[in-house]
Amino acid sequence: MRSQNLLLLLYLGFGFFSSMVTSLKKSVPSTREKVVKNTAEDLTLANHGQKMADRLQIAKLPPVEVGYVRQMELKPGKLYEVKTVAMNPEIFLIPEFLSSDECDRLKALATENGLIKSKTVYKSNIKGGGGTDNTSLYTKETLRLFDQDNNNFLNVSETYRALSKIEGVVSLSQSSFNYMFDEILDFNSDRELDQVEIQKLTKMTTKVEKWIKRYKSGDVKPNEAKRRRMGPPRLSRQAWLERKVYDKDRELTNRLIALTGLHSDIITTSENMQVVYYTPGGHYHAHHDSSDLDLNLPCEHTRQLYPKESHNNIKEIRLCRFITVLYYLDDTEEGGETAFPVADNDTYTMVDYQKDGRAVNPYDLSNYCKDANLIIKPRKGLAVMWYNHHINNTTGMLGEHNLFSLHGGCDVLKGEKWIANNWIALDENHDMQIKFHRKQLYGGNKARTGKSSSKEQVESGNENYVDTVKETKSEL
Repeated sequence: MRSQNLLLLLYLGFGFFSSMVTSLKKSVPSTREKVVKNTAEDLTLANHGQKMADRLQIAKLPPVEVGYVRQMELKPGKLYEVKTVAMNPEIFLIPEFLSSDECDRLKALATENGLIKSKTVYKSNIKGGGGTDNTSLYTKETLRLFDQDNNNFLNVSETYRALSKIEGVVSLSQSSFNYMFDEILDFNSDRELDQVEIQKLTKMTTKVEKWIKRYKSGDVKPNEAKRRRMGPPRLSRQAWLERKVYDKDRELTNRLIALTGLHSDIITTSENMQVVYYTPGGHYHAHHDSSDLDLNLPCEHTRQLYPKESHNNIKEIRLCRFITVLYYLDDTEEGGETAFPVADNDTYTMVDYQKDGRAVNPYDLSNYCKDANLIIKPRKGLAVMWYNHHINNTTGMLGEHNLFSLHGGCDVLKGEKWIANNWIALDENHDMQIKFHRKQLYGGNKARTGKSSSKEQVESGNENYVDTVKETKSEL
């Protein structure tokens, strides 16, 4: 009993770091019927009176082992089953996290707000992601010279003309050039080059020449299995919902606080909710929700806090999402699974990735969905939570990006698919995250994620928060 109480107190008050998982395994009870009293009230009381800096302390829910099931009281009087389905990254399933009515309401709000075509965010804008509003001079000139149909893309024949001055290109047959286009030029496999892919052509001359030499020497042979079309990286429609719209009573917010063990300041200042709608053929190929740490690039959610003169020069940003919580808002008749291609894999190597002795493309979820290490079928109300980053054991802040969090949505084969995402964002820069909380909660400007009132903070057990902010606000 003493070890059980110690486990509970550590998780509520101080949190666990990933390096402690081994010792945790020894202290967990043999029974899996243990009730973890982890309500929003408990968490806010544990944090009551802390200074703002202390509220940035982050923790992870110990996964224990694959298949481990615990009961957590995420709202007063109601227990939720939380099941571990992967250790690396730590992935949990929470059935009925959302009620049927909550799911329907989110779908209705998204529809009312207006569903627009989903886009990816390319590296020229956000490191680690995929679309850009910035077009380089090289790209503009290339499009001006070779984009004959004026659609801001280069198809295969237009690309052929653009590369015709590279040695060996004009000697290739049409089928040979098509194969080279597929293999080394068309990164997202949509049969045309977008502006980001066109920009990459500036560095492709040597690669094209080497490929042609290998091809002519017989080292490269067309392989139809390798040329299976992935299609565009993402096919869906989406809407963004502010917290004040979709969670006026803070019930979902409090559930997230109880589930994650994070302070309400972190949860309430995180990103708006994204609702996504897929029809047959819709998918989202494997990707990461967050980016690698890079001290030279600001996090997307804190970039506005940099001095104006330096902010104007910021050309790249990165995503800093500690946790993803995905909700299924409806059942999907067939397909539409969420796949984690390399979860719990021994290594993370994308070159010649093997699965059961076969070479597969872990990013291509249209053709290799069933080869993923973990596949989760959509079920209305089910929540999936996973960690995109490790925790830095020295700073206690956001640590290295966990590449094993690679995931995506498989093709919807029949029916529709509705999901929603809550991303819990954190900057690994402790001071920058503190400034972000001050600005979002009490900065006087309307926050992108929805501003919490002082009344809400008091109701969350943080009565001393207003005085703390008043004393430190002049430091901004």
